[in-house]
Formats: sequence, structure tokens, C-alpha cells
Amino acid sequence: MQALVFNPTPFRWAVCKAASLMTRRAVYGPLSPLRLVECRVPELPGREWVRLKTILGGVCGTDLALISLRQHPATILQAFARFPAGLGHENVARIDEVGSGATGWSKGQRVCVEPALGCQARGVELLCRQCAAGRFSLCELEGDDRFPPRALIGLNAFTSGSWAEYFVAHASQLHAVPDEVGDEAAVLLDPVSSAMHAVMRRPPRPGETVLVNGSGIIALGIIASIRSLGHDNAVTILARHEFQAELARRFGATSVLPAPRGGKASSRYDAIARHVGGRRIAGRFGNQALLGGFDLTFECTGKGAGLTDAMKWTRSRGTVVLVGTSGIALVDTTPLWFDELEIIGANGRQIEAGNGRSQHTYDLVLEWLQTGRLDLSGIPISRYRLADYRRAIEHLTSRNRHPVTKAAFFIDGP
Repeated sequence: MQALVFNPTPFRWAVCKAASLMTRRAVYGPLSPLRLVECRVPELPGREWVRLKTILGGVCGTDLALISLRQHPATILQAFARFPAGLGHENVARIDEVGSGATGWSKGQRVCVEPALGCQARGVELLCRQCAAGRFSLCELEGDDRFPPRALIGLNAFTSGSWAEYFVAHASQLHAVPDEVGDEAAVLLDPVSSAMHAVMRRPPRPGETVLVNGSGIIALGIIASIRSLGHDNAVTILARHEFQAELARRFGATSVLPAPRGGKASSRYDAIARHVGGRRIAGRFGNQALLGGFDLTFECTGKGAGLTDAMKWTRSRGTVVLVGTSGIALVDTTPLWFDELEIIGANGRQIEAGNGRSQHTYDLVLEWLQTGRLDLSGIPISRYRLADYRRAIEHLTSRNRHPVTKAAFFIDGP
């Protein structure tokens, strides 16, 4: 089978990183750690496992940051992955083979796979306290010969991922996709569920003003989740491109502030100040501060500068929810202390409590997609063959010329 495999050996990482300083194309060119390879179709590793044939494998912002070598080489996230890895954790697939112990599942069934390989997926009977509470993305089980700690589909050397023709998963990771939910909506399940989990971690309170910092799929998912959960708060989003602004308005943003690449920080702070009735305070060397701000900010960029801005744009004693995958970065922590902020992390999808029942975020979002309470049909999916992966990454890293909202790899054939 064909698979996109990422293998960042120290030498290749250093050479590609140096070349990327001269041309962005280096991260998906011949020097890249990402390769399209021929490999064996994975066999079932146990009775409770299934093999899946990919329909669509979504490209996550975390994948793009990994391929673009934007993560610091010392990031602890590398300790929670194992390379070479067949990438791709966003997925919709059909079951190709069913283990004898994977009861309730059948060949040909369409599913989405929750990427977290928690205790149950790894055959542990006495679950850790996080998995027992339904927080699989926070699993405390140590790594073993097959998996690193907190293993994920698409970031290990064992299961393969959805950027391949086939991958394997444990039955506990499967979520059936209703017939009413199309493939293009289903491949958005993981990022939208991550956004839904973030909103459920800290729902807007009545009367609070909300800012969404970022304008990718997660940011759009935050807005859609706020509205699907029934909150009528004023929601403002910063959008880099007009096509992102249009989608944000469609999903329920009440205000969109332009944030073009290369714009001056002072201009962004002035725009925020005017919007909230605050005041920009200029510091030395171009550093900026703000008096006033939003009550609740969802930080979706995953960048140090984005977190710095998110904190500064939040009013004193407000809350920042860190949603984007963060890493080692330069962050101005002054507002955290100076404005007595509360910062909450939101990682992945979990068992959510609400409306008198507990439900996995995937199942909640699938239910709402099925009933029409949540409509993702406005999000266009740009499809690419595995062999066209370089073109896909080029488009995703130059959205000023290629307005790609969401990219996904598709597999030919039945």
C-alpha cells in the first residue's frame, strides 16, 4: 500500500530546516522528512482490533506544523510520538477486516476513529484515572515497545495513519458515522470535536464578550460550537483572509476584524481597542498592551505570539482557553500576572457531561450533524491524492494564493 511517512532523523531535520530558511518549498521537497512510500498492509495486532480502508484523511494544523518544522526540536511532544510514523489522525474510513473480539462492528461499516490510544486500546484492564474518567487524550499509561505514552493514530510507528490506504485501530476508538452524515462532514469530526471540547471546558457565560484568535478549522469550530450549544454571546474573530471571514460570519461570528499577514501589531491593537472601547498602550521596541478587552478568548493559533496577544486582548480577570497545539515559544507572561488572568488548556476530545448524560465528543457532534443542529456543509474540502501531497502542502502554506479551508487526502477505489 501507499502511505505518507514522516521520519525526521536529526540530519535530515537539520538540513531541511536550514534550507527552509531560504525557501518554504524545502519542507515538502526532496529534502523533507515526509515521503510517499510503499509498505505492507498492516495486519490486525489483536482480536479487538480492526483494519480500516481510508476514505478521507484530513490535514490537521498540528500535522502541518510538524511537516513545516515549526516545532522546536526540544519540544516534549516529540517524546509522545514515535517515528518513522505514517501520518494522519483525522479520518473517515470503512472497516476492511474485523478481529474476532471486536464485537458490534462489521466489514464495510463507515466509521471515524478517535486517535487517542488509551489504556483500553492498549489492553490494560485496570484503567488509569484519566482513561477511567473518559479523558483518553490525557492517558497516564507509560510507553511500551509498540507505543509511546499518550500514543495517537498517525503519530506512531505501529498503526499507520489516515494518510495511507489502510490503518488499524482498536474497537474502543471507533465511532459509527450515520448515513445522513457525508464523508466531507465526517472528516471534519475530529477538529470540530476538539473545538466543541474547548467550548465545553469553558462555556461563555451570559453577557460575556468572546474573542476567537485564529481563523482556521478549529477557530471556525469554536464559533459553530458556541452557537450549537445555544449561546448567544457576541463573538469576534480575527481573520487573515476574506474567505475565512465569510465562513466565520456564516457560522455565527457577530464581528470580524481583519488581521492580514505582515500587518503592524499597533494596528491590530488599535482595532481591538476600538472594538471593545479600550485603549492601546505602546511599550518599547514595538511591544503593545491594552486597557480593557474581551471576557473570554479562545486561542487557536498555537503560536507564542498568538498566546501573548490572546492574553493581552483579554480583560483583567478574564479567561483564555488555549486550544491550538502549542510548543516551545517566546511568550510575554506579564498579562497573566498583571491582569490576574485564568488560562485553561483544552486537549482533544473526551467524554463530556451535559444535559443529564455523558457522551463522547465525537458522538455528540455526529448526533448534531445527523439532526441538523450543526451544519458543516459550508466548509469546502480540497481533496488531494497521496501522490499529490507536495501540491497539498504548498497550497496550505500559501493560502493568500490558494484559499484552502480544509485539505484531505483521498484514496482511489472502492
